[in-house]
Amino acid sequence: MKAPARAIRPGFRAALCGIAVAAFAAGCSSPPEEVLLSQFFRALAAEDRVSAAGLSMAGFPGGPVESWEILESGMVTEGPYRVPELRQEETDAERARDEQFKIFYDFRQGNQEALARILDRRDTNPDVAIGGRLGELAAEWDAHAAERRQLVTSLSEVQMALEEERRRAQRSLLREAPVDYLAGNISEQELLVRTVEDGAAREYRFALIRYDLQNQQGAEVPARWIIAAIEPTTEDAASR
Repeated sequence: MKAPARAIRPGFRAALCGIAVAAFAAGCSSPPEEVLLSQFFRALAAEDRVSAAGLSMAGFPGGPVESWEILESGMVTEGPYRVPELRQEETDAERARDEQFKIFYDFRQGNQEALARILDRRDTNPDVAIGGRLGELAAEWDAHAAERRQLVTSLSEVQMALEEERRRAQRSLLREAPVDYLAGNISEQELLVRTVEDGAAREYRFALIRYDLQNQQGAEVPARWIIAAIEPTTEDAASR
């Protein structure tokens, strides 16, 4: 689907409430993706960073936009809400880390003298070859240390993914809700958008997302579409 190009008036300024009123009026006849992009580009034109940040998880990578149009609207797809799953992954990763830390601690406590000798040798020459029983302990020490680093990294990655999912959900929901205890699905859509910036055409792929969630009583939490990502395309916009 291709929407008509929409010009942006230079110097246009609107508070967030004004944008919301305009969006409500436009929503009667415009698809939600058009309403969202209208809000977003108007906020950018007004240099209203607060409103733009409320609508998008990503900054706009281009310059001042003179006009824009949607060239293609992808199908809306659904996927599971990942916060409950990621919380469980975080718990499992913390348990695995703590168990390994206990094993590592016991190993270190049981071999303090030998490990001190290993460290003394490595302080002099980090690449020194250590043989015999001391070499076996050094190899076991290294294996424990590598596993420890991997478990810490895995936990950090899960925690980062969980925090990102929480932020997206909070941005999409129209009222505060305990996002850790909600359930439901995520709706996603991709748009191909052409802009005119300083007289030149540019194209971007916008990833939109909306959290369709329910609370523990089964009541729906009102939500809106937000922009999750904006990526420039490598296509020649002038060829379209």
